[in-house]
Amino acid sequence: MIDIVGLNKYFGDHHVLKDVNLNIGDGEVVVIIGPSGSGKSTLLRCINYLEEYQEGYVSIAGENIGRRMVNGKSVRMSERALNRMRQKVGMVFQSFNLFFNKSVVENIMMAPVDLKGMKKEKAHEKALELLEMVGLREKENVKPASLSGGQKQRVAIARALAMEPEIMLFDEPTSALDPEMVGEVLKVMKELAAGGMTMVIVTHEMNFARTIADKIVVLEDGKIIETGSPEEVFEHPKQERTRSFVNMVYNRDAV
Repeated sequence: MIDIVGLNKYFGDHHVLKDVNLNIGDGEVVVIIGPSGSGKSTLLRCINYLEEYQEGYVSIAGENIGRRMVNGKSVRMSERALNRMRQKVGMVFQSFNLFFNKSVVENIMMAPVDLKGMKKEKAHEKALELLEMVGLREKENVKPASLSGGQKQRVAIARALAMEPEIMLFDEPTSALDPEMVGEVLKVMKELAAGGMTMVIVTHEMNFARTIADKIVVLEDGKIIETGSPEEVFEHPKQERTRSFVNMVYNRDAV
């Protein structure tokens, strides 16, 4: 479903991603872990070309996103083609990015109506189904300001799903939440994974990563230093740096 080949990303002179290669299969749940500043969020944003990369490529379902080769040269896609590709990829951010002047159901309806030309009646029906799925059916007409952090993030997930994406990206979706609200968001994500959604998740929730991931990717200093199943990475890491990071995060969580 996703192929990342030779990906390099720079911010000025700062080399953020260094020759990243990663394959993510259809229906696979991949969790990216690693210390702060290792490039995890940047890698996630490169998948749907919210960040432009300088070298390599990312393809989704066999089609390159962001740049294409034309007469031997790498050429940026048109905005129209890029937006069409991005509709395949839903993204949930650390901050909820909801429109606070619109109701919950209006937030979910906007993109299908504006970008896909869906009729409002159908978009409204779909939005209610999604609110039911994330356990917020009774909140359809309230404004986001009246919701808890966990509820806002569940609305953000429903909004991303309204575009019927093939892939869901999650950039530390629980990092801005109070501890008691984390579980309700993770529960929705587990249900998505159980339903076969292809997911790429950046998180520091190690216990969650162990239970949901098909594959763990460890990123440090812009490089993938280890890849494997949760058991391989958490119980039998090959790299000492992986072992020290995992132990540090678990010890911090225990405190």
